[in-house]
Amino acid sequence: MCPRAFRTPESYNAEHITRGMIESFLIERGFSNVKDERKFHGKVESQTIHATTPDGEKVVIKVRLCWRRQNPNNTNSAAQILPKIKNNDWEGTLNKKVNHEISEGVTHTLFIQREQDTFSHAALVPQKDLVSIWCSQRDASAALISAGKLGRKKNHAMNGSSPTLWLYDKKAPEVNNALWEHHGVLDLLKTNVIPPKFPADQDDTYDDLPRIDYSQLGSDDGLVRKCEKSFVKRDPRVRKAVMDRAKGKCENPECGNNRDYPGFLDVHHILGVGKSDRVYNCVALCPNCHREAHVSPEQEQINAKLLNFAKKYKFPTKVKG
Repeated sequence: MCPRAFRTPESYNAEHITRGMIESFLIERGFSNVKDERKFHGKVESQTIHATTPDGEKVVIKVRLCWRRQNPNNTNSAAQILPKIKNNDWEGTLNKKVNHEISEGVTHTLFIQREQDTFSHAALVPQKDLVSIWCSQRDASAALISAGKLGRKKNHAMNGSSPTLWLYDKKAPEVNNALWEHHGVLDLLKTNVIPPKFPADQDDTYDDLPRIDYSQLGSDDGLVRKCEKSFVKRDPRVRKAVMDRAKGKCENPECGNNRDYPGFLDVHHILGVGKSDRVYNCVALCPNCHREAHVSPEQEQINAKLLNFAKKYKFPTKVKG
């Protein structure tokens, strides 16, 4: 039996969508000069935000996402700070990780939980306080377990071998408070949303529908599917003769657009390729004119003019063999 995959394609896609919403979320709360940097480590994506706070402080924010909720009845929110500790040294491993990020300029970590098209929790934590907050949550959880108030033996902050920060657990308010009541932690959901500014001569009415991140539409690495097509047989000599005749210039008398590279012009079969594949029923058109000849409301008039132009090549033009 194959081992169960730890991550699914759906979870990677959900992560990408969440990360794509964060920039606009910060801008709405008064952050400016927001620059979103992403890096891929295999399929795993990391994110760092450079920005200026509403108070004018320049910050570098490491983003850590809370676990995706697959059970709608589960309201707990928590995120890994580090995938794995070394030598059972929780504080030492965590301090080494945090100090390394500080040396690279990171000032804060943003722990954030998405709920469909919005966020339910968003804690901006000063990087220098991260380890002490984790220790406070560890100690609060240990006290609750010792008092038998949780009905569980696993410490909140020590998730397997992963140091974890908790944003919410209904059964453990003491653990939550160790984060939210810590001096310097900012609950971004409690900050004022700043409406966008519009020029004085512009309507300042803006959409009150849920925001759609259009950059997340579509997909990457699309599936390749085989299909069968039918083609009308064409004489390649006809195409060559028409192209030679045009010399890179659109043959629509009302256009005349030209380029000096091959592939710019299309050969348009005025009567349809299924009816006639002759040099005197074909013209070389630029992409715009070719499209108009097929879908414009005036396509009948356009093709009538093109046919009148092409007919003059019925005699004495000969197709070279």
